[in-house]
Amino acid sequence: MSKFNYKKLNNKGNGVFLRISSERAVFKAIGNWHKTKSGFIAVPIKIYAGVFNDFNGKKYDEGKGTLLLPGVVENDEDFMKALENSEIIGVVCEKKVKYDKVLYYLGMYAIIENPDDIEDFMNEEVKKDE
Repeated sequence: MSKFNYKKLNNKGNGVFLRISSERAVFKAIGNWHKTKSGFIAVPIKIYAGVFNDFNGKKYDEGKGTLLLPGVVENDEDFMKALENSEIIGVVCEKKVKYDKVLYYLGMYAIIENPDDIEDFMNEEVKKDE
């Protein structure tokens, strides 16, 4: 039995559209990604850790949804391979305030090979210049 209390999200159509809303987050692609008309990479994910917001401001820290990633990630072969292979990806984001909104921008990522390492990833301190 799991030590976590999982709850299902109500997913209609493509699911809940999410963006990362914490300085660290962990997820895994659970379906094929596609590029949106506005240039984002939309990928169905399972959330492992961190906070994700939908576009109505509702916070999610578990479940599934469709993550919108900046199109620039398409240029990173290792990141895209990790998405396509449904590997667990941990991201480190930089928190910025823009137009009176708190936004999180992708800075670094790591492939997490063992799910037991997710908590360590979430608690690790990394210098920005590493």
